[in-house]
Amino acid sequence: MSSAQQPWIHAEAPSSEEIALLAKEYGLEPRFIYDALDRDEIPRVEAIGKYTYIITRFAYEKASGDILTAPVLFAINHTKLVTVSSERLPSLEEIAPMQKDAADPVHIMLKILLYIDAEHDRFIHDSSKQIRHLMQKLGTRAVGPQSFIRFVHIEDDMNDFLNSLMPTNTTLKHLLSSSSAPNFEKHRDLVETVILNNNQSIQTCEANLKTVDSIRRTYTLINSHNLDRTIKILTLASVFISIPTMFFSMYGMNIGLPQQKHPQAFIVLMIVCVLTVITAYIVGRKKKVF
Repeated sequence: MSSAQQPWIHAEAPSSEEIALLAKEYGLEPRFIYDALDRDEIPRVEAIGKYTYIITRFAYEKASGDILTAPVLFAINHTKLVTVSSERLPSLEEIAPMQKDAADPVHIMLKILLYIDAEHDRFIHDSSKQIRHLMQKLGTRAVGPQSFIRFVHIEDDMNDFLNSLMPTNTTLKHLLSSSSAPNFEKHRDLVETVILNNNQSIQTCEANLKTVDSIRRTYTLINSHNLDRTIKILTLASVFISIPTMFFSMYGMNIGLPQQKHPQAFIVLMIVCVLTVITAYIVGRKKKVF
């Protein structure tokens, strides 16, 4: 946790004692801190007492390579910004020196949001490249179950990003128009830059989701077409096999049949079978059965 003399205090995965200290020294509502440590917490904004509490989400990468989002709390007033998160904020080493250069907590918060936006953009760009790579594999039909599992992960990431970016934009627009929000109007240009960045990320996420859905529907159509073609071929093969089987079955019965003793009976029977199969094929082609 940072020094009390700084305009920005950050707590990462604080213990119960540190939460009590934040509440005592800075007058924070403990329930908002606990909310920020809940991984399923949704973005929102509330003004209580001397602080405006803003909860949003940021993206981070686990050691396994999975992309997740976690909540972060911004408790802000005219003189101080307190942030709380369960995971390490992106580019924290680059954000920290700003405490020496800026005393305005709103300015610091907006800069942090810009770093969070940059991290979102990086992950979204990586997902876009993966989608293009999977599309190329789809064109060569080198797509297996693992590819579609990856599609599900990408789709989940995009929805997770949207659930973070869209409420953040709504919150910033509300703070711009709110008279109780501390100094946001003073930084209108920076706020609008954050909103613009978020909008661009939102559009890219939505485009990626549409592409994933389009790929899924295309692959479903291709599979349906291939399955229909396979079933049709097997059905026709069964029909063509059944025709000679019928004749041979008749002449295999233990009863007297016409021309059964004739020396050319087998050849005639084979010719009749072949002509019947050819006739069935020609009729099927004219009827566009295959």
